[in-house]
This record gives sequence, C-alpha cells and structure tokens, in this order.
Amino acid sequence: MGRTAEEMNMLEANKELVRRFYEVSTTPECPGMSDIVTADYHDHHFLPDLPKGPEGVRRWNEDVLASVFSDIRIEIDFMVAEGNKVDCHFALVGKHTGDWGDIKAKGNAMRIPCISTFRIQDGKIAEGWELFDSGDMLNQMKA
Repeated sequence: MGRTAEEMNMLEANKELVRRFYEVSTTPECPGMSDIVTADYHDHHFLPDLPKGPEGVRRWNEDVLASVFSDIRIEIDFMVAEGNKVDCHFALVGKHTGDWGDIKAKGNAMRIPCISTFRIQDGKIAEGWELFDSGDMLNQMKA
C-alpha cells in the first residue's frame, strides 16, 4: 500500500528539518537552533556534561567540533525517512587544526563518514544518535 501525499510531505519536511539542523549546527552560535530542536533535545553522542536542548548543540559545536576542526561542513550522502525518524548518511569535512587528546593538530584535511538517526516530535528534532568511524578519524588525524 502506497503512502498518501500527506505522509510523503511529512517525511520530506522531516528530512528538510535534518538538513537545516546540519546547516545551523556547524555555524558559530548556532543561530535559530531553538526553531529546529526541542527545548529538551537529547543527543546521545554528546558529552554527558553538556546541557540538553539548543544550548547543548551550541556547546558541542563550540567546545568539541570548533576546538578540533576548522572549515567544517557537512556533506550529506543520502537520507531515509520513516515515520518520525530520519537516518542521515553524511561526512563531516574539515581540517584538523586543534589537538585531540595527545594527537597534535597537523592541519590535515578530514572526511569522517557518519550516520545519524533523529526522532522528530511536533515538527522539531527531539532526539539524536550518531555513529562514526573513529578508527578512520584517528588515522586521518595521525597521517
């Protein structure tokens, strides 16, 4: 049985919301993030001491991503939407310009493959999970 036009529109709107999330989450201060994620947005791959909601996304961007990488952008390979979930296959692209633990920055170009799953609730992202190839990331940093 096929989907209705209304269901298809909702799935496309959910994918567009994820696209907006990545556009905003890689910019300084993450402007407009409160229009994209719920006030209690929980990202399961964030550091445990980060707050929930838009402030947690901003702090992740500032404290983790921007402190290690520069020229960050997200290259989306494809997305799949089903019900209230969106899976996004993408790569985080940038330069390794900040130390990561004991790995000193060398300015290496990075392309880190990732997969995220988001749960949408009332037109906003309520929850997120992410997997990435950490071994490949470390190899790129050390190259």
